[in-house]
Amino acid sequence: MKECRILEISQDGRTLAVERGFVVIKEKGEELGRVELDTLAGVICTSNWSMLGSPTINKLAEYNIPLVVCDKRTKVPSSALIPLDANWRQGDVLEAQARCAIPKNKSAWQTIVKAKLAQQAQTLKFFGKDIGYEILSNLATKVKSGDPENLEGRSAAIYWRELMGKSFRRNRDAEDENVLFNYGYTILRACTIRAICVAGMHPSLGIHHRSATNTHRLSDDLIEPFRCFVDLRVKEISKDGDTRLTAENRKRLSAVLLDRYFRKDCITTVAQMITDTAIGLAKYYLDETKNFQIDIVKASYLNRITLNGD
Repeated sequence: MKECRILEISQDGRTLAVERGFVVIKEKGEELGRVELDTLAGVICTSNWSMLGSPTINKLAEYNIPLVVCDKRTKVPSSALIPLDANWRQGDVLEAQARCAIPKNKSAWQTIVKAKLAQQAQTLKFFGKDIGYEILSNLATKVKSGDPENLEGRSAAIYWRELMGKSFRRNRDAEDENVLFNYGYTILRACTIRAICVAGMHPSLGIHHRSATNTHRLSDDLIEPFRCFVDLRVKEISKDGDTRLTAENRKRLSAVLLDRYFRKDCITTVAQMITDTAIGLAKYYLDETKNFQIDIVKASYLNRITLNGD
């Protein structure tokens, strides 16, 4: 299985170049390290300034690797460069995506919200929060096309209270555990952008997210059912006591993409789940499948699977 790694540039003055299938990181002309291009799911820049030229950007695009630029303090993405030619059927898929009828998109959003609430419920069950599990499981069964009752939003308060305690508030600008959540979701977002492009779609054409300032609306739609896997890691980090965004905690959050779980009838990674979901949505747009589905990981399988040699 190929790795699905995230390369973060967090220190000022670093230079990125491509040499013989590797991204090479340098400072003042001295090589600091290199990463194979075909193992990368995304490059994330959280520094104030870094340097890379058009050949490097073109090579990242060739390998379907998004370049995500984040706010240095909050780690929230502010922009992303994406490949424009990532799938041989891209023209057909983009046309189908753009022409998708409103009822069909509403049905897709219903699937996403149901999967998100069901996965949140399983996450709470994993931590022994049985009351929260029952509430969210019940809400997941009541989601209608387009989620007109905003059950997604209503469930959030329940989920965060049960998962993190009554005093916690999910605030992207806060500097507590929220910074860990921000960074972890950025990792997921980069992987989701890549999966969308590989499937032949465009991340700007959203299903539910439609903010005029958001250029990656579809990625913010598809990421929703997978946020819980970051939440699991943040809870793990919090339990260990150090909730700062240290180099070690960055590494642990980046590794979420490679976490293996038993889902449906096979062992798979979080990155593969996201890719499968994007491909499924593309087929749904092309009318190659009538139903867009997202499988979840049951609470009994939320302990990560370690294979021999890991």
